[in-house]
Amino acid sequence: MKRNLMDRHTFKASARNGIRRIQSKINDTKKSIKRKETCLQKFKSCRWIIGYLCCAATFSQSAIRQLIGMATVCMTLNNDQNLNVSNTSKCNNTITNQTVGEFSWSTEFEGTVLAAFNFGFIASPILGGYVAGYFGGKRVIGISLAVGAVATILTPISVRANRVLLVFMRVMTGLVMGAVDPSIQHLWSKWAPCYEKSQLTACSFSGLSIAGITTFLVSGYLCTIQVDHGWPFIFYVFGGFALLLILPWLYFVYDSPDLHPRIEIDEMKYINRGKVPSEKMTKPPWNDIMRSMPFWAIVVAHINHGWTTTWVLAYLPKYLQTILQFGVQEDGILSSVPFAGPLLSGIFCGYSSDWLIRKKIFSVEIVRKLYQIVGCVGCAACFFTISFLDHTNRELAVVLFIIGLTFQNFTTVAFRINHLDIAPKYASVLMGITVTIAMVSALSAPLITSVIIRNDSEEEWKHVFWIVSGINIVGAIFYVIFAKGEVQSWA
Repeated sequence: MKRNLMDRHTFKASARNGIRRIQSKINDTKKSIKRKETCLQKFKSCRWIIGYLCCAATFSQSAIRQLIGMATVCMTLNNDQNLNVSNTSKCNNTITNQTVGEFSWSTEFEGTVLAAFNFGFIASPILGGYVAGYFGGKRVIGISLAVGAVATILTPISVRANRVLLVFMRVMTGLVMGAVDPSIQHLWSKWAPCYEKSQLTACSFSGLSIAGITTFLVSGYLCTIQVDHGWPFIFYVFGGFALLLILPWLYFVYDSPDLHPRIEIDEMKYINRGKVPSEKMTKPPWNDIMRSMPFWAIVVAHINHGWTTTWVLAYLPKYLQTILQFGVQEDGILSSVPFAGPLLSGIFCGYSSDWLIRKKIFSVEIVRKLYQIVGCVGCAACFFTISFLDHTNRELAVVLFIIGLTFQNFTTVAFRINHLDIAPKYASVLMGITVTIAMVSALSAPLITSVIIRNDSEEEWKHVFWIVSGINIVGAIFYVIFAKGEVQSWA
């Protein structure tokens, strides 16, 4: 009897100790979770440092892509165009410094030059996604930055030797830069915690908006340099930045948390909490992918986004100069202003969409569709309104450009991240496919526009704006009908 009582007391003591140990572990876990949610711990973490560098990589990719729009304006200036004053000043005969364009090209050849980057871009995303899936995104992006930087720096020498070489260099630059997007998607399939996918994706692709702000602004200034016609410095500056980015990229970026030598254990646990264990990519189930309507919803949304973005990057400077009658320096500044809105909206959308999902206010699917339709319809409405404005309403037109591109950036946390939702294991390959299809479609943007605006009349530009608006509406409707937010059975 006495022995039974002792055994009972021993059992109770052991149970109490076990409960204390479990409670201690729970408290430690709660403290760890709480610590991870502080701003300081979060924004200096390894995953966010990678996010900042991905932002710099997309900035370089987009800046090198965009610079050709302003560069061609500066390279082909007519005798009566001026780099320092607006058209209003010209009418008042206040021109003091005139600049003769170094080249004289037809609108058809300009359209080819503006589209050349995309010709190369379409060839590499699928291959880049495959290579990133098997060997990691770090090496792929590093090589892309190195080759793209060198090709950009050598572009001024090439075009002066033969204008066909300009097209070749732009094609080659697009070829290597096309692998950046799917490689970033692969990195986030390994690094992004469940409730930070939108934030980290928005951070990564905010480089596109930063490039939109700085590329046109800086390019407009560089055109005014009275050395070597000014415009070659556009290629030197942005190509040089990409070259300098390579060293921090190689030092700070790793393909997964398991490979990072400086990551803290708590951060690794936080990243892996709630995630399906990472698997090495196997052969994609192509038949199932091609029959998947959620996949095609992403494709159509990407076509919509790619066409609109390509058109804006290529023809916004020309529209501001020819229809709204801004001078070239003003052109550079005002071409950059509309991208300030997308930068802010990307930050807002990243946090708000993750918050809606984390608080279980809406499902992942509803959140993706909500941001997609708001972004596309808002952009379409603004561009449709711009089509009825002329130089007498040019301030309003610029404001509508800002609002329209701000709305369009809502889609960053919709279709662009949706690959990670429906097939995380194949995210890099799916991104490669959708980018390729989108860029093939986007090739038609500068080509169609160059055919329509032969005379640069307001009526011709109106038709172009209607086309852009219609593409956005179609993309929104298709995505809302067919998009999904959960992992598909074939993935």
